[in-house]
Amino acid sequence: MAAIGAAASMGSYGIALWAMTRAPVATVAALRETSVLFAAMLGVVFLKEALTVRRALGTAAILCGVVALRFG
Repeated sequence: MAAIGAAASMGSYGIALWAMTRAPVATVAALRETSVLFAAMLGVVFLKEALTVRRALGTAAILCGVVALRFG
């Protein structure tokens, strides 16, 4: 299981490096952070974690950043 996780992590890093050769580094780095949104969603839905105010504010901040990137 650890080897699968390590391979997935290396693959993710490789894809991010490739994307940084095709787009501005700041944009790619910011969009990489959207993975935090998916992790929070999976935690709430599948692991029954509480959606605290702090977590909701962090999610909103990331979403605002993604929207700002999109509309420039």
